[in-house]
Amino acid sequence: MSIEDEIIDRATRGMIFPLIPQAAGATIRRAMFIAESLWNELNSPEGDPEWEERIGKLRADLEVFVVEASITPKYLFLLYPAADAVWEIRSARDDPSLRVLGLFPIRDTLVSTDYERRERLGGWQSREWKTIKRRARAMWRKLFPTYNPIVATDVRRVCSGATNEIFYKERR
Repeated sequence: MSIEDEIIDRATRGMIFPLIPQAAGATIRRAMFIAESLWNELNSPEGDPEWEERIGKLRADLEVFVVEASITPKYLFLLYPAADAVWEIRSARDDPSLRVLGLFPIRDTLVSTDYERRERLGGWQSREWKTIKRRARAMWRKLFPTYNPIVATDVRRVCSGATNEIFYKERR
């Protein structure tokens, strides 16, 4: 089975869910699939009004990946180490700032595995960052045990429409 077939299989089985833009007539440029736990958060029954509003804004931020012509490193960034192939989407317009982690099975298709509040992550070398990156990789292996994600520091290998900026910074 190809990775494309695997993605379709996981979506059919309810393990990942395609993010469909809510704006009528939106041009779809890329695909995003969302793992079950994050999908459930995005579609949970109403709860705390402030959190529900924040989750609505997160969904709108995720739709940027699907519909926007340009993608910038303020929005999408490859986390260190690059060999892990874990990218973050930054939903930072509102508090709390959220980070959604994901990996690319093929160009222009992102599988979002998890999210966390930025304030809980601490510095980039913190245990919390390492844990959430490990969770993202573990979710990937659970979903696609026979396929590796694309490993690339050149954003154009994974995403069309990326601006000519730096999407990865080597840490030492």
